[in-house]
Amino acid sequence: MGKILKSFIAFILLMPSMAWSLPIDWHGAFGVDTTLIDNFRRIESTADRTATSGTGTEEVSLGAGNHANASWQSYVFRLNPVIIVNDSASLKGEITSGYGRGGHLGEDNANNVDTGAGTNNFGNSLYYYNQSSGSNNLVMNKFYMELYSDTATYQIGRHSFHWGLGGIINSGDDLWDRHSFTRDGITMNIKLGSFHIKPYWGKVSQGSSFTRATNTKEYGFSLLYDNPERDMSFGLLYGKKVSNAFSNVEDTPNGSSSTTLGETNVKVTDIYFQKSFGPLDFALEIPLMGGEVGNVYSGTSVVKYKAKAILFESNFKATDSWKMGFDAGQVGGDAGTQSSFDAMYLNPNYQIANILFRYNLNAVSTGNSTSKNIYDSYITNTTYFKLRTEYVGEKWSWNAAIIKAIANETADAGAAAYDHETNTLITSSATTQSDDLGMEIDLGFKYKWNDEIHVGGNFGYLMAGDYFSYTNSTSVVNSADNSMVIQFNTGVSF
Repeated sequence: MGKILKSFIAFILLMPSMAWSLPIDWHGAFGVDTTLIDNFRRIESTADRTATSGTGTEEVSLGAGNHANASWQSYVFRLNPVIIVNDSASLKGEITSGYGRGGHLGEDNANNVDTGAGTNNFGNSLYYYNQSSGSNNLVMNKFYMELYSDTATYQIGRHSFHWGLGGIINSGDDLWDRHSFTRDGITMNIKLGSFHIKPYWGKVSQGSSFTRATNTKEYGFSLLYDNPERDMSFGLLYGKKVSNAFSNVEDTPNGSSSTTLGETNVKVTDIYFQKSFGPLDFALEIPLMGGEVGNVYSGTSVVKYKAKAILFESNFKATDSWKMGFDAGQVGGDAGTQSSFDAMYLNPNYQIANILFRYNLNAVSTGNSTSKNIYDSYITNTTYFKLRTEYVGEKWSWNAAIIKAIANETADAGAAAYDHETNTLITSSATTQSDDLGMEIDLGFKYKWNDEIHVGGNFGYLMAGDYFSYTNSTSVVNSADNSMVIQFNTGVSF
């Protein structure tokens, strides 16, 4: 990757005499934010008892200082050059810095990478999407050619893709998106009237190791009917991602840091529908996963995979300034029975609240922060409902929302369970866990300085449910406590 980046930069810097024949159009984004979370552990206890709790405890490690507040400053950075070769071809790319398309102020980006082993990175381990990786150097997240013909457009190289609401396949085009679905391969874009057909083939990220014996690939197609005259879109994405036994795809969550998924065969079926009725519009996405996901539990036997999610979003434009909406979703969890793996992990760009599911809180404390990333957090194992409203003025916009969430799968005393926070199998639960994730109230604002620059802020108050007080121990008892987040940010897009 370093050689590719150096060659790309050298090509731009050392050939100015050809600039007249190769116009370069620069786009990108840069943003900085500061975040404070009060009581990130979501429990009343001021002591760290994770060492004496049972396997699968929901208690977050306290770390040094016995201080349950977290504060950090981060940035996002991406530079997207477009080199126009001629009327039939362009070269495109994305240059970023560090893991998650950015990093933390005052920290070496080399310490900002989720290593996967023993972390809650299993959403990426399933590799039904790829997310950006990085180091303390500049990173080429995307580099591809776009070829134009009379019948189709071809994208060849490392390019992004987006489908539906972005619940699974999310290109990460918003300024504050930390991740991007990328494909190393070829995508063919065919347009026939209102139909958009996109067959594709690519190679899948295989973790930090690569051998010529591995054969990890993806292939499939998407079919979308989009008719603006009828204000309606619907379509289907179908694909497969397969790897052989030599695959080095991310470590599994069975407690071992040396076991990889090995042979897998995952099928993705994603249904999308969108319709508008004047001021009212709604959209529905239903991703379904099936096949064999690899050595999830034992490290020796291939496990069947069957997971699903239902995502619903709606908007009602009451006036030119006021908009209201209702969102709901059900994202599958795993019961820990080991007969199959049933948990669905949404793309980390797809979020519904300012606290719930937004952050990987296990990455806050000392010792964890160098091996986990706070933005590697996935919506999983939940049914949620969200009411929201937004006011948009000429320069200012304000928003408010209330979110209620419950867990689909919880631990029952004497039965097996699965901890979705740390991706840990509980062979026999000591106590019964509540399914109440809590209720959250969110507020936010954005000031549009000009067309390119904005300043904003977000506030969230989580009335945490008893789900987070679970310790899987009869001797260690916790009580849930409320949590609050305050964030300010400023960003520029060009």
